[in-house]
Amino acid sequence: MKTPTTLPDALRLAADLAEHNAQLEQALTELRMNNEYPEILRPVHMEKLFNIGKSTISEWTRDPDFPVMNKNRRKGEAIYVLKSDLYQWLRTRKVAN
Repeated sequence: MKTPTTLPDALRLAADLAEHNAQLEQALTELRMNNEYPEILRPVHMEKLFNIGKSTISEWTRDPDFPVMNKNRRKGEAIYVLKSDLYQWLRTRKVAN
């Protein structure tokens, strides 16, 4: 993400970030109401819940703060994430563009 150099650029960035945050909050609210997924999520659940691909999940898991339950898993094993921890992580993470 480029640091804005003018007031209009800074305001535009702030508005874009606020809109993105509102969209994420709405998605989280909808997900909380949807009980068709288990409390412990695997990548396949996250793909369906967020309509994202494997590459996005892989990117998320590289974040040192990502709430993986089985950090000591063997290569090739699926990750497991507690649904409430994932929601909290999504709410508080900082996105770098």
